Amino acid sequence: MDFLLQKTCSFCQTYQLKLLVKYLSDKNQNLSAKLISSIINNPKKDIQFYCKSVYGNNDKDYQKKFNQLNHHSLQYFSFISQYFPSFLNSGLDSIDSLLFKEDYDEAINQITILHDVALKFEDFNTLINLCDRAEQYSYVSKSLSKKLNSSKKEEYIEAYYLLESLLNKQTELTKDSTSKKRVLTEHDLSFFKTHFNSNFISIQIIAKQSFLNIKSVFNEPSFYDKKVLTLIKETKKLIDKHPYLLIARHREKLMSLDYMLVKHTRLTLSEKELNKNCTAIINRWQKFYHTNNQWDSGLMLALSIKGSYYITDYFAKSLTNKLKSEIEEILLLLNDLENSVDWEKANYLKLINFFNVKAMFLVLLNKEKESIKIIERIFHSYQQKPFKTMYDGLFVVLMMAYFQAKEYDNVIESFNRYKKLTKSYVSVVENDLVIKGIYYASQLSINPKNQYQKKLNDVLDTLKKNKQMKSNLQLINRVKQSIG
Repeated sequence: MDFLLQKTCSFCQTYQLKLLVKYLSDKNQNLSAKLISSIINNPKKDIQFYCKSVYGNNDKDYQKKFNQLNHHSLQYFSFISQYFPSFLNSGLDSIDSLLFKEDYDEAINQITILHDVALKFEDFNTLINLCDRAEQYSYVSKSLSKKLNSSKKEEYIEAYYLLESLLNKQTELTKDSTSKKRVLTEHDLSFFKTHFNSNFISIQIIAKQSFLNIKSVFNEPSFYDKKVLTLIKETKKLIDKHPYLLIARHREKLMSLDYMLVKHTRLTLSEKELNKNCTAIINRWQKFYHTNNQWDSGLMLALSIKGSYYITDYFAKSLTNKLKSEIEEILLLLNDLENSVDWEKANYLKLINFFNVKAMFLVLLNKEKESIKIIERIFHSYQQKPFKTMYDGLFVVLMMAYFQAKEYDNVIESFNRYKKLTKSYVSVVENDLVIKGIYYASQLSINPKNQYQKKLNDVLDTLKKNKQMKSNLQLINRVKQSIG
């Protein structure tokens, strides 16, 4: 076999490749789709054959184009890594069959090819299994045994368990972030930093993503350092350069870098740039192939970012026709998701997040009554379930909806519920300040006492002191102006 893409296809099931072709066609990657289709129909031809199959010509200039297409098409195997992370298992089965038949020459050839692919995708489990086979049949091929020796096996085993440890440690720490007593320490972060320069790109990416995500989840002030922004961009570039790596199956974690970039650069990006960034995230993840009405965390994260940005920047403010049209399209998308997702399989926290996002966009379109029904239904339906870290986000939207409806009594009642439920626990400081700002503004609308004016001004002063809260400051100022 002449090139890596062809080798990779040889270990995929035909149905997997056909799904990839459909995905490529949906993405208008027609040349890549044509190339994969040609490999499906003629799996063992040479480069000249495939070049002519795609371009109708295989002279020197077209071969140069073909080499670029080959590299470009490999990037889209992120689809295979995401949805069929065990796709190389068929290669192991084939090798076992060849070894059983004592067809050692072909077995050695297949082991060599599979090793090249597994190493490219950093499929450590497959690499470990290949080392086992090479050791077992070392008498057949000394060169192969040397290539896949015991030290290599130990390296792959270490990488396999290290990757799992990084992922598990991140999960453990993000869960701990909900505890008031848990404080993030340098020791927590050093575990990840140690592996920033790993020999394996997968480990570099997960180590850096974990480090950044934990800083973000714990709302560490150092998250806004310039060095952190540099690391976010560096990690995103690594992901974009190597999208086919088997860690693509951890899509939600990789995509969290998009969220962190928006969170970090929110004050430095113009409205147009930020909107473009969020739209790019939605477009990037919306077109992925979905099966069994599964929950798409990637798309929801992008919509959450956009919803949060829009509700902060446009609440109590007139919308342009263009913006109104865009929000209407987003609501249509949310309605489609609501009708297609298998909610029985979705985690209830994801369900709560989904409807909170939908409620945000409804408020923006002055459909606050619908928004109120959604949030109140969440509190009623899940009162026996723990979702403490989501209270502030839900109450922000609920109190905005009541405020927009001029139901100030309900704003005040909601604030009292918020205080009772959270017991002074603050998940996101910005949300807590916005909640207080809306509450004091509502009190002033009903009972214009100096104490509420003073407390509202205190909220504004707190927001002024933090550059990262400029948008929230503008929001509360608009709320204040709306009451006269």
